[in-house]
Amino acid sequence: MLAGSPQQGTPPKNPPQQDKPVDTFFAGSLSECSAEKISVSRVVAGKTEKRTFLLTAQTKVENAAGAKWDTGKLRVKQRVTVRYITGDDGEVATMIVVRTTQTKQK
Repeated sequence: MLAGSPQQGTPPKNPPQQDKPVDTFFAGSLSECSAEKISVSRVVAGKTEKRTFLLTAQTKVENAAGAKWDTGKLRVKQRVTVRYITGDDGEVATMIVVRTTQTKQK
């Protein structure tokens, strides 16, 4: 190998990572909803956990089948899964998936 070879000595440095926010998920029931924000609560290990998410023009809302859902149809007690990012403004919802109830067949 040559003396100036990058394979000799220290390993090459990785390029700097872009500061892209990481998507996180939260599932539960809607406890509050408005045009600007929603609150989702769930019970885990006997403790109620509640989070509030900001809605933006880029927030997508769809049902479990992937069909577009109107934000105006969101109702309290609906089961939802929220994909969100945490930013300077708080937790911002990027996608809301509405879990519709299925009828049981006998």
